[in-house]
Amino acid sequence: MELICTNCDAPIKVENINISANLAKCDLCNSIMKASDLTNSNSKESLKNPPKGSKIEIKKSLNDSIEMHYPKKGFSASAIPQLAFTCFWLGFITFWTWGASQGSIIFALFSIPFWLVGFGMLSGLINSFSESQTLKINRSSLTLDKQRPIRPKSIAIPLDEIQAIRMKNMKMNAFSMFNNFQYMLKAQRSFGTGLEMPAIISGVKTEYFFEDANDAEQEWITSTLDNLIKRM
Repeated sequence: MELICTNCDAPIKVENINISANLAKCDLCNSIMKASDLTNSNSKESLKNPPKGSKIEIKKSLNDSIEMHYPKKGFSASAIPQLAFTCFWLGFITFWTWGASQGSIIFALFSIPFWLVGFGMLSGLINSFSESQTLKINRSSLTLDKQRPIRPKSIAIPLDEIQAIRMKNMKMNAFSMFNNFQYMLKAQRSFGTGLEMPAIISGVKTEYFFEDANDAEQEWITSTLDNLIKRM
């Protein structure tokens, strides 16, 4: 059984454990602890609580699995600018398409990409109100479920394929920025450093999660999950 330092969560090397003296030393933080106090340190009961005031909900199952849930945020004042812009965009495209159709239907067809952007913004707005996310981790895999009205998503990743779970710059384009107005605001606050989001990095692809969580929650979830998969 691997022992974990209760001070910094680093694994303790076997050569640093003295069973006869009941002592263990952590090379990372140089803490010296009773080895008997660490025998259960790699269990799910040692999971640290989220930051104070966090919306993250944790459930621990008898089968040694852990579930972390981030609830939907609902409508908030921060969504009003995106709602207003989306209504303006769709209203303007409706007027432009109608005017163009009076001259030529073919000319009116040029508005299709702008309709797609408008509907993309609308679907992103609806999802931002109602999306909730759940992470389930057990000894074999990590499952990410994004429950939302439009394009729900569920993906299971074997633990042995996960390279790291950490904050990572998210590649954004004009469409995805308009699709998620809150990302635009966060990108402005993080100007010069890039837009970072919690990410599950595997050999196949990178999956972003808990995008709406605040900075403290995102830092907590990435470090907690990264430590958990190393213990599983």
